[in-house]
Amino acid sequence: MNTAVIDVSELPAAVEDHTSPIWWGNLFLLFIETTMFALVVGTYFYLRMNFTHWPPVRSDVALYKTDPKLGFATANLLVLIVSCVPMFIVDRACLRMDLRKVQLGMTAMVLIGLVTVALRFFEFSGLKFRWDDNAYSAVVWTMLGMHLLHLITGTAENLLMTVWVWLKGFDIRHARDVRVGAVYWYWIAGIWIPLYAIVYFGPRWL
Repeated sequence: MNTAVIDVSELPAAVEDHTSPIWWGNLFLLFIETTMFALVVGTYFYLRMNFTHWPPVRSDVALYKTDPKLGFATANLLVLIVSCVPMFIVDRACLRMDLRKVQLGMTAMVLIGLVTVALRFFEFSGLKFRWDDNAYSAVVWTMLGMHLLHLITGTAENLLMTVWVWLKGFDIRHARDVRVGAVYWYWIAGIWIPLYAIVYFGPRWL
């Protein structure tokens, strides 16, 4: 019986692009995470239909204007958008195997990540509600909290890769890992744009 044989001897041992299984695994993970945010957003709009005043008033302190504060939230949005520039530079540097640019760019990304995490904690103080005050506060804190977990995760991943490239250098496999992390960071920044609009301008427009 003849058996077909495929010669794979000329294929590279590792790749950096979408032909890598880890690239697709990361992509499908982001689909799942996007679905989770969509469920929370759906809950937000469902709750909106049950209130005549949005956000709800705080009768315990006679606070009737409860729109979340924009300051730290807007600053964080801008930092996240701008952060895609150094991340993109690192992404392209991986294709050229430019170690120095990757080292410096990843260091910058860790610092930026720490700034975004710090700004998020200041954002919580501008929501004017505790997480357990009512259904509105619970869903808004959940949105910000879920995104905060991604900020922490993305920054931690960048930190690990930064330590590695400074101490060990990198090869094509680690270049791929940095590029996969870049896709994750683009998603973190991108998903926050609609979430920011919903949390901070939903109360002003709905």
